[in-house]
Amino acid sequence: MPQKGALGSALASVDRCAEASTDALLLVGRILIALLFLLTAWFGSPNAGYLKFLGYPSPDALSVVAIIVEYLIIISLVFGVATRIGALLGIAFVVLATVTAHRYWTYPEAAQQQVNWIYLTKNLAILGGLVVLFVSGAGRYALDAVWRGKS
Repeated sequence: MPQKGALGSALASVDRCAEASTDALLLVGRILIALLFLLTAWFGSPNAGYLKFLGYPSPDALSVVAIIVEYLIIISLVFGVATRIGALLGIAFVVLATVTAHRYWTYPEAAQQQVNWIYLTKNLAILGGLVVLFVSGAGRYALDAVWRGKS
């Protein structure tokens, strides 16, 4: 076990590194979260067939609305426009998707349960990232900061 002095020094060093790179890392984090939404929307998910399977009313229209919402989240996060609102929109989107689509215990086959368990846990991680982004804001490399004169 390292001595308290050595551990304290290491922690202070890590803190300095994090503080020096906060804005750049917030940008990277925003882009990575947005990429996940982009990959989903780009391939047309959630598609109407899946929404119909889940029992959504008007699955064709809701599929289009969901994809539009995903693109709004992407734009917000990548460009840092109303980032906290984009994070909240992302949180709402992911919570809704998780509670309606990834109830792994309702699937009859073990393989389907395992896939939906993975989706559920992935969504929990995404929610964690979006919560942190909501709390921290976009950082300096964002249109939010430019418009506030902080860039």
